[in-house]
Parts: sequence; structure tokens; C-alpha cells
Amino acid sequence: MLPVDLFKPFSFDILMNRRDSLKHLGAALGALPFSHFLPLTPFEHATVRLDDDVLKQLDRLKSESPCRSEVRMERGGARLYLNGAEVFPFFAVSASPLRTAKSYRAAGIRFLHPLIGLETGWSAPDRYDWKDLEKYFATLLDLVPDAYILPRLHIYAPAWWKEQHPDELIKCGLPIPSNEYNAPAQFVEPVFNWNMNDAYAPSFASERWKRDSADVLRSFLRFIEASPLRSRMMGYQISGLHTGEWHYPGCGFMPDYSAPMQKVAGPVPSVERRIDKGGPLLRNPETDGDIREYLRKFHTNTAETVAGYGRIIKEETGRRVVCGTFFCYVLENVMIQEAGHLVPEPVLHSPDFDYLATPYTYQRSNVPGNKRWDSDVIDDAGNWLGRARGVGGDGAARILTESLRRNRKMFIAELDPSTYVEPYRRSEGGSGSDTVEGTLKILRRDIGQMFASGHAGWLFDFGHLDPPFKANRSWYDDPPMTREIRSLLTLCEKERPRLDISPVSEIAAVYDAKSWLCTQNWKAEEPWEHFGIVISDFIGHWMVNSQARTIHRIGAPADFLYRFDLRPDDSETFKLFLMVNTLYLNADEVGRLRALFRGSGATVVWYYAPGYVGEEKFEPGQMEALTGFSFQRIDERGPMMIRFKIEDPSLKFFREFGVEKPHYPRFAVVPREGEKMRVLGMWRDREEIAFASKEYDGFTSVYVGTGPMPVEILRWIAERAGVRMWSSKADNVRASRGAAMVVASDNGERIIRFPRPMRAVEGGQVGAEHRVTMQFGEVKLFVEG
Repeated sequence: MLPVDLFKPFSFDILMNRRDSLKHLGAALGALPFSHFLPLTPFEHATVRLDDDVLKQLDRLKSESPCRSEVRMERGGARLYLNGAEVFPFFAVSASPLRTAKSYRAAGIRFLHPLIGLETGWSAPDRYDWKDLEKYFATLLDLVPDAYILPRLHIYAPAWWKEQHPDELIKCGLPIPSNEYNAPAQFVEPVFNWNMNDAYAPSFASERWKRDSADVLRSFLRFIEASPLRSRMMGYQISGLHTGEWHYPGCGFMPDYSAPMQKVAGPVPSVERRIDKGGPLLRNPETDGDIREYLRKFHTNTAETVAGYGRIIKEETGRRVVCGTFFCYVLENVMIQEAGHLVPEPVLHSPDFDYLATPYTYQRSNVPGNKRWDSDVIDDAGNWLGRARGVGGDGAARILTESLRRNRKMFIAELDPSTYVEPYRRSEGGSGSDTVEGTLKILRRDIGQMFASGHAGWLFDFGHLDPPFKANRSWYDDPPMTREIRSLLTLCEKERPRLDISPVSEIAAVYDAKSWLCTQNWKAEEPWEHFGIVISDFIGHWMVNSQARTIHRIGAPADFLYRFDLRPDDSETFKLFLMVNTLYLNADEVGRLRALFRGSGATVVWYYAPGYVGEEKFEPGQMEALTGFSFQRIDERGPMMIRFKIEDPSLKFFREFGVEKPHYPRFAVVPREGEKMRVLGMWRDREEIAFASKEYDGFTSVYVGTGPMPVEILRWIAERAGVRMWSSKADNVRASRGAAMVVASDNGERIIRFPRPMRAVEGGQVGAEHRVTMQFGEVKLFVEG
């Protein structure tokens, strides 16, 4: 049974009388970023009424056929089909769907994605009651009669299960504050407990938990399959663990020393060795191999268990509807060794997941004096790298979207910007979101990016979630926003079916999740010395996350993908490869990369220590074979700052880039006698080469010892690689073969050059070149003529 009576208004007083609703804690919220670690208090104002009359909705569904949905890879990318017809994949998500469903429908959205906690129908061992959830879904259909529902199903343990199985629970290596362990439940609506982040939870290695949670999921699905609701259930998303995004519970406190995890991945190394405070950026395979293997098994267990849930959904529905989840996060995955998705293959390669989703960028400003909601990012030389959220930001994905396409997965972007109706906490909207004009620019950027890139999305409305927000109303229910959203979705619905959504990028940004198995633990960076930076490692924050800000505004589209998804024909597709964190490679992987680049004529930028970490030991020979340079390892701590030496008038204002905090090891390029190379930069604290290029093995090899590189340098490299600059300025550009979006990074005129004729969506001339004047943050959308 549910922890509240669905036939009556409910309040926190009722919740307090139900023990099974009190034990499920969260220190953060849903799909919000980890920076939202706030103590939560009860929702005393939460009052929602459901009654028996809504069950009449089920009678009208009895004559409808079971819903069928699928993702098809057609005309260049993933497309959603509902009952045989292509539909634009855009969904409505809310902290209170019963309050926002109608306003979402007024904005043109009829696909609902409510958050559901399956523990609310699990009252005892092998005892399930799903009638109240059925009533909840019927209520949504009463509000929006033409709606289809794709529920997000969360699998969490009720209090009674945890009390009965104490030996199956997570054990962390560091103490957990009392207010973040076993705290009261929080409900906005009676079907979902927002306290999802409790380390008082089953170990994800527990076989008992895996069996019991699988039984719960099967029971719910069989109930819906036997209900008239199956004509409106267009699919399911499975979610769980910390924030519902499969980050491990207790990730801030070094999990998991429980007996189940010791059996699956042990022996678990000590906390001191895992953190290695003051240690190097790269772990030595000869001394730390056990830490790497523990992390590999730890993350493999998570990924394989998640994939198992997807398989259950497909089995119980006869593969009739779509299934998805959150997974494969790479960018901005904080606390990454414990909370990351470092073994993505079991989920990415699963035939049972049709889509993967993630919230878009949450990177905060590190500019001292900026407000919490500002999003500008700089390096320690003061170079502006870009903006994440807010007006003029890139609003970029944290997942490698080209890898999803190559693995036949649809990407769904979770768009959750706060708007001008939110009076208190504007960090979700970013700079400029507190005005009508700014909010509309952000919404146009977010939905326009989906349209231009060939992806899917949903709006997540946290307006009724108090705390931490104070709007107490829908974030998106106001006439200017309703008109803008409806207008954009009308465009998407009209144009998407006819457009080719194939990728057109000539730049590949390449990442390797497994490299984090061998890099310094995020907790070793404590205390974080920079304003706005927390719970992140050096490699992740600077070389991956902050570098992405400049890649996105290079002025041309870029594809983001895993290293293992590179194909032989990519040497013909891409002119510039950014090998961002390919640090840990075996001999076969090195050989495949060498074969890919040999004779390609491409430009390859190698960051920091490509291939230096091998399976058994450090492999400087692999690093030299990949790049063509000879190196000297520097074990003296020093600033990760490069003194710029490129003599080019367009770059005359740049003197340095990088990060002040000293780290080791670093690497210096050592010229061979008679070797032809171009020195591009030196380590700031020593006269040794940190940045260089040369012709090697039929391609241009560029080595850079740190990141992030400013956008001006990236553009300089890209132009010399022969990449088409779509914008004459360093703008954010997203594109597929049939559509494009440009977001202005500054004021003024720019020339936009497309590879084929396009026109602005507002109308006007069809052409391959457009000269336009734009203001900072302005968004222009184009479609093939």
C-alpha cells in the first residue's frame, strides 16, 4: 500500500504516522546536480486529491489497442514512432505533474513523464498493491485525455526491507553526517519520495536485493500489462541509486565495504589508499592495480545490474514499448571514481535500452564574486572559456551523443532551467534567467539545440519543490513561455520528419571513461581552492568539463564519442580529433588508434599523457608511439600552466593558459636531433616544451600537456586542420544535415557558412552563406531549404 491514503488530502502529519515512509532519505534532489547537497525539510504544504471517479478513465481505454512505441534509426538518426507514426520526442516532467499537466498541454506537450517510486506499492515480502498507482495514472489522463505516459520507475528499498536485511546494506569507509542518513521521507505527490540519496540503502552488489527488486519490477509491469492503461503506456524508464541516476549511494563517503560488495569486487582497498591524498595524477599500475580492479568490478556490477532491469522491462512488455534509463555520463560526473559510470558498455550496448537520458550541463561559475546562478568559466590565466547555462551558454549534453547514435540509442536531454518566476534559486537557469527576455532565449537555445542536433528532450519543472525552490508554481506556465514553447514544438513537429538528421561534424572529441580507474581520486583535491568548484577531480573538471566549454563554442559542430566507438572510416569523416583523456590503453588499443590516424591527413590533439598508463606498468613507449614525440617525465610538482609561444597576430593577446594548482607528473617534449617540430608553448615554471606539433605517420600530431585550451587556440588549430568554420566568430553551433543552430557568444556581425543551402526558420533567402548581426545569447535556427 501507499504511505498515504489517496482518497484524502495528505500532509506531513499523515506521513509521520507511517514508519515505512520515513526511512528513505535524500540529501539532494532528483536529477539536480550534486552541488545541491542541502538538508531537506518536510513538504507541509503538499496537498493532492485523488478520488474514485478517475477510474472511469480506464473504461474509455478498454476499447483502445495496446500502445506500441519504438525507436527507429532512419534518415540519419534516432526517431520515435508511436502506434506506427513518427512523433517528435518531447516530454513533460514535473515535481507535481497533477498541477502542471494541463499547462504543459497548453504549451503543446502531451507526453508525460511522471516520477514513480515502486516502494510505495511494496508493503511486505511478496506483497504488492498497484491500485493506487493505477489511480494516479488515470488522474493524469483525466487532466490530459490525449496524453501518453512514459513513467520513470524508481527502485528503492522500503524501511522494512532494510530493517530485515542489515547485512545487505551499504557500508561506507568514511563517517556520514547524521542528517544525511536515514532521514524523513519527502513527498510532493503521494507516488514519489524525493529523498533518493540515502546511503542507508541496499548494497547494489546484494544478490538478495537484486532478486527482490526484480520481483517488484515484474509485479508492477504485469499489473499494468493487465490494465487498460497499457494503451497509454508508451514506455518505461528505470531509475535508481543516488539521484535516480545510478550514482552509488554514499558516493561522498567512499562506499562500499559491505559483505556483498566484498564478495563481488573485493577485497576493497583502504580509504587512505583509494584517496591517496597528495599523490600523483596517475596511479601506478604496479602498486595500485588492486584499486583499479576494485573500481572496474564495482562499476561493472552497477552497469550489469542496470542492464538487467532493462531486460526485465522488455521481457514483461513483449518488447512492445520503448525502455530507457540514465547512464553513460562522462562530462560533469562529479565524485567520479565512486559516482561515475566508468564501465558504460553493458548499458550502452544493451539491446534492451532504446534511449539514454541525462540532464544538461550544470557547470557553475568559478569567477570570484559571481552569483551562484552565473555560469561563466575561466582558467587561472583569466581566459574566458565559455558559459554553461544561462543566456549565451552552450547548454551542452553531459553524455557522448555520437556514441549513442552509433549504438542505435536515442538521446533525451533533460532541460530543467529555472525561469523568471523563480524568486530564490536561479542556479538551474543560469545567468539572465531572471528576466522574461533571458528565459525565452534559454528555452529557444535548449529546444532549438534538440531540433538542430536530431535529439529528443523533456522539460523538468521543479517549481513546486519547496525547499529548495520558492516559486510554488510551474516554472513554465506563463503566457510568454507557453507561446515560445508551443511555437518551437510546432516547428519541430512540422520539420523533423522531412529532415535528414545525420551528423555533419568534422571535429571529434574523444573520451575514455576507463581512464578514471587510473587517475587521482576526486577527494584528493580537497580542499578545492577555486570558487565554484567542488567534488570534482583535476582531470574531470579542467581537461574534460571546462575544455568542453571551448569545444562547444569553437564555431563549428563537434561530435562527442567514446574512444572505443571510433571506426576505421572516421579518418575520412573527421579532420580534427581531440583525444581528451585517452590515458589508459592496452597495446591493442594503441595499435587501433595508430592504424586509424596513419596516413589520414587529419590533425590529432593529444592531451596530457595519452596511452601512458598500461595494463601492468607505465608505458612511455605507447605515449611516444601514439604522438611521435619523445618525452621526459617531470615528477616535481608544478603549476599546470603553459606559456604560449605561437607567433600569430590573431593570438597576440594570449600569453598563458591552464591551472595554477601544482600537480605531478607532468611531461616535457624532448626534441630529437634533426627533428622538425613547431614549439607552441613551454611550461611556465621551466624552460621545457609543453605544447608542440609535428607531421608524423601521415597526420599532424599536436601534444598539449594540460588543459583547458582557450577557444581561440582551438579555432586556430581547427582552421589549420581544414575544418569548416560555420561561424566567423567563436559561437556555439549545433547542426545535423538538415538543420542548424547558432548561439551568439558576443555582439556584432558574423558570417555563417553552411555546407549546403539553408534558410532561417522565420523565412528569408535560401543560401549557403548568411551575414547576420546578433546580440550576445541570441539564437538563430536554420533548416535546409
